[in-house]
Amino acid sequence: MPDLATDSRSSVLSRLEWRLRTIFSEDPILCEFLDEPYFWSGQGIRGKLCLQVGKIYGLEEDAQLNIAAATEFLHNASLLHDDIIDEDTERRGHPTIWKKYGKEKALLLGDLMIAKSFYLVTQIKTDHETLTRLTHEVSHAVSSAVRGAVRELDFDLQQESQVFHSYHQVCADKTGALFALPVRCIGILAKLSDNELDHLTTIFTNLAVAYQMKDDQADFLGSKIGRSQSSDILNARPNLFHLLLSSGLSESDTSQFIFDQHHSLVSEALSLSSTLPADLKTMLKDLLLPFVGLNSKLSTPAKLSVTG
Repeated sequence: MPDLATDSRSSVLSRLEWRLRTIFSEDPILCEFLDEPYFWSGQGIRGKLCLQVGKIYGLEEDAQLNIAAATEFLHNASLLHDDIIDEDTERRGHPTIWKKYGKEKALLLGDLMIAKSFYLVTQIKTDHETLTRLTHEVSHAVSSAVRGAVRELDFDLQQESQVFHSYHQVCADKTGALFALPVRCIGILAKLSDNELDHLTTIFTNLAVAYQMKDDQADFLGSKIGRSQSSDILNARPNLFHLLLSSGLSESDTSQFIFDQHHSLVSEALSLSSTLPADLKTMLKDLLLPFVGLNSKLSTPAKLSVTG
């Protein structure tokens, strides 16, 4: 017997991709990139997350799709700009946009995608006050992501005790704000209390930082999907594994510290989810925990220097 819930989710995801492709095709600039695999090769975790949380809180599908599409545009804009800053030449197994089309065009394309995200949010059918709050959320998330990116560029470690605090601050701003944005928008449309919104924000910010730790691990081990080489150390980015090893911690102590911090973030997220609908906690366990999970072992690749 077919799984009707799975079929329903797949159908909505198909409609999300259709909406994204429609926006691409109708824009005179984006239409040139309609068949560019860079934009369609990701895992789409943010869109899936948005649609599932939207369903849990009973949002109309059209509102879910607009929030999900806006989130996807913002995420892709951040990737376009990151690739330019880091001069990464590949992502998701494909050439980066700046490498293929030039930095100028990639920069402008990212700006256009940010504009599209604002447009999509303004098309949600709701009252004026709620629409203003949603627009503020997008503005706040973009500002936070930029602040995090600047902090990443200016990352300056002065004391060993500040390593994780400084790292967490950067990740919460840069990655966490965009990860929490769709659930905050859903919460606002669902008329959640400020306390419930705060819990949602902490849950998804924690999981975003946990994911960044996983991403750092993949880059450190040279196992990042879609890239043939590690980039953090080459670009002097604050990779937590490099930071801790460079500060003098042994490999075993580094591994234990990171696993402990990761476990703490995930545990707090799950604990807070107990105050929200039961389906949300189930979704976290089924969809997000596998997405943010660390590899079970850390081994230092000989090809990477950890002292620079």
